This record gives sequence, structure tokens and C-alpha cells, in this order.
Amino acid sequence: MTWRLATLAATAVFAVVAAAAASGAGATVVSLRVESAEAPAPLFDGTVSTQPHPVDGGDGSGAHPCAGAPGADAAATATGALDDAMREARISWRGKWDPSFRDFFIDRIGPYASAAPDRYWSLTVNGKFSAGGCLTQIAAGDSIRFFYGPLFGAAPGETPQGPGSSAGGNGSEGDHGEAAVGRRPRGLRRIATSANRFLRTHRGAGEEWAELVLSVRAGGSPALAARRLLAERLGSQARNGSFGAEVNATALAVLALRDERPRAAARAAAWLVAVQSTAGGFGYRPGAPADVDTTGLTSWALAVEKKSAALQRAVDFIRSTQAPDGGFPALPGGASNAQSTGLAVIALRVSGAGPLRTFAGTGLGPLDRLAALARPNGSIAYARRSAPTPLWTTSQALLGLTSKAKLLGWDGNVASG
Repeated sequence: MTWRLATLAATAVFAVVAAAAASGAGATVVSLRVESAEAPAPLFDGTVSTQPHPVDGGDGSGAHPCAGAPGADAAATATGALDDAMREARISWRGKWDPSFRDFFIDRIGPYASAAPDRYWSLTVNGKFSAGGCLTQIAAGDSIRFFYGPLFGAAPGETPQGPGSSAGGNGSEGDHGEAAVGRRPRGLRRIATSANRFLRTHRGAGEEWAELVLSVRAGGSPALAARRLLAERLGSQARNGSFGAEVNATALAVLALRDERPRAAARAAAWLVAVQSTAGGFGYRPGAPADVDTTGLTSWALAVEKKSAALQRAVDFIRSTQAPDGGFPALPGGASNAQSTGLAVIALRVSGAGPLRTFAGTGLGPLDRLAALARPNGSIAYARRSAPTPLWTTSQALLGLTSKAKLLGWDGNVASG
């Protein structure tokens, strides 16, 4: 362990010195931090001098343009800065090119590779989340951060910021509590059918989630797909009932084990109740800032185990985060997205609150938001101009379009909520 700590620290120092020396005429100098929730020190922490250049993500598809959105004047980008810094520091990284999105899905940096259900690389620029690093142009002095861990997670001591967020929430708790019940958007069944077809005919990052939602929507149990999502972690339940002290993994374990190992599932649910925040939400680990995605998924597990009081508190937290467009953000105060909205609606459905509650003042609800983000090919975009992981995003959005009976009825007993 001592050797590992020393190696990581040395890597970070070397990266800072090497990147700072790599300046050139016309280059854009930014600060870059690359870190993992699982590492004691950043892999990289320093300045980077970068220029627009094609980037090869190492996926076998060759080099691709990485200088901003098509049609825009070429400029330095976040992934371009990462590529320059990692080459100088001799740290390998891998990105899968998505031709429809025209950007990379960062799959691995150093030893940290994406792993379901809740280990992914996310990107922030000046504290705001960005979906595509090659599409995201940067300016001198910008602060770029690649973070490995639960999506939208925050390193210890940092204030989490959601996509497009600003300080503070969307309004008072009372504003959300007074919201009216809206109407179902037209064409919702068609959207769900198209999304279902998209998941069946596409492969890529998030296909484990696609397997889970397809099983549930067919009226089956999510157990097998949840077991595949968890893989080897399913065999490591701690004495306190958790799986690696990770909330998302433990919630999925409830779905995976309830049929075959009900006692293990009950112990996992009891641990979830014990680590719930005072505000009712859940973070990816005990003590981490509560986020909507984790709270939505955990609400499903709480409903399965009939933890009604904890479920209601979780739903209250989720409702307090609703955005004016009717959707839900990853973190309180952020802009809504389809993924968080889909997971939030799970909680609304299984609790009995229902998915039609609208945001006070706009009359828009979460189903309106999901419908607005549906695309002609059947996928559901993360946001209007962002669709970095269409299979993964569509899967979790489609869970929000799945009925309470299918979410909870695989054993014939729907939880009372």
C-alpha cells in the first residue's frame, strides 16, 4: 500500500512538470485534474498547454476530429487537453468513438476503467458537467476535471455541481410541494415502444442496463440482469449488509437477491435505511452528497423490501429537486437530464406518488421532459444537445416510463409504498 501511494503521488508530480513544460505558440493553457474516488492522490494535477488536434482514443477506429462541434471554428477541447497531458505523463487512456455523437466515451484512464453499475469517468469544465470532451471547447484559464467514480460524484471536500448548475436549489421546498398533477404527454406509448426497440437493436456502453429494463418491461424479474451488472461484487456482502459500502451496488443487490436469497436482500435494505441522509436522499457512499440518480435507484430497492417510511423520505428529497422544465437534475440545483429524470420517476411510481406531478409555475412534469428528449431513432437524449451514452441514457429513461406493476410485480406482490 505504501508503494502504491508513493507511485501515484510521483505520477501526479511528474505530470504537472511535464505538462507545464509543453507550451507552444497559439496554445491554450488550462488547469487539469484527473482523479479517482478510489485513489489517494490524483493521477494528474497541473497545467496543460494544448492546441486543436485529432485524437486517437485507442479503440482501433483511428484518430478523430476533436476541436469542437461540427461547423464551429476549431479550438482546444477538454479531451484534447487530456490527450496531451496523458501522453506527456505516459499514462495510457482509452476512449470509444461514437460516430453518431461525434465524440469519445472515456472508458479508461490509467488503471481505472468504466464498470457497471456506478463507476464511470465524468467531465466538468469550470465546475459544470459536460457530456462530450471533444465537443467541449475550452479557453485559457479554464479548470478541467476528469473524475472516476459514480457519475456526478464529488471528491471529498468539493461542493457538487450538476449540469448547468448554479449555487442554490430550484426553489423552496414549498414550491414543489404545491405542484399540481398534470396530464400525460401525447405519444408517450409510441416513445416507449421506440425506445424499447432501440435497446434491442443497439450495443455499447450501458447494454447491461438495457438488459435489465427490457426484462422488467417484458414482465420478468430484474434479478438476472442485476446480477450481471454487479458481477463479482455480488459475492462480497459485508457483515453490515452492504456491498462494498456502495449505495448503488447495494440497491442493485436487493433486486438481484430478493428471489433466491431474501435474507441477504433484507440485510442490504436495512443497511440502505441506516445510511439515508437526514434530508432523505442517498449519495453513492454514506456521507457523500445526495444525488437524484442514486436516490431514485435506491427507492426501487426500498419499495421492493417494503421500507415505506424510508421510501417516502427519499421521494420527498427527489421532489424537492425538480427543475422548472419538469425533469430532474443529477444534483440539486442543476439542469435536468433524461437519465436522472427516469430514475427519479421510478421513485415516484413505486411510492404511489405517480409521475404526473408538475413543477409549480410551469405546469411541466417529468414525462414532458422525457418526451421532449425522445429522438427519431428511438433513443432518448441525455439533454437537448447532449447524447454521449445513448444506450445507457435510454435504458434509465425508459425505466421511468415503466409502470409500477412491472417495476414491482415480478413476484405477484406490488409493494404498498
